[in-house]
Amino acid sequence: MTTPSRFAVLAAACSLAGCGTVNTTYTRTEPAKTAVPAQTRVNDLLQQIFLSCKEVRMQPTKGGPLEVQVDVENNGFSYRTFAYRFDWVDANGSVIPSMTSQWKSTNVPSGGSTVIRSVAPSESATDFRLQVRRADT
Repeated sequence: MTTPSRFAVLAAACSLAGCGTVNTTYTRTEPAKTAVPAQTRVNDLLQQIFLSCKEVRMQPTKGGPLEVQVDVENNGFSYRTFAYRFDWVDANGSVIPSMTSQWKSTNVPSGGSTVIRSVAPSESATDFRLQVRRADT
C-alpha cells in the first residue's frame, strides 16, 4: 500500500472513530456554591473505569435531607457502562441503613456526560460514600 493510500485509510479510520460521540460544553466557569471538595477523591475513583468527575454538589432538599449530585464525564472513545451506589453516613461516620443504597447502572456515551444523584434517607445524614464499579454487561 502506498503512503498516500495509508494516509487515506488512517484518516477514514479516525473519522469513523468519532462517529456516535457526543460533544458536551459547559457554560459554568467556576464550581457552584454548593460544590463540595470531594471532586479529587471522586476522580480517583472514576478514573479506574476511564471516567472523570466535573463537579460534586451537595445541598439540603426542600424537605430537609441532603442531596448529592455528581457530574460524570466520558472523555474516552468508547461507550462506558458503570454501576454506582451512594451510602449516607451520620456525623459519627456510621452508615445509615437505607433501602436506597442499592447498585444502579447507567451509561455515558463517548464525549458525553451524565449526573448521578442521591437523596439522604434522613436529616441525620451529614456526608456520603460513593462506590463505583464496572457494570455487568
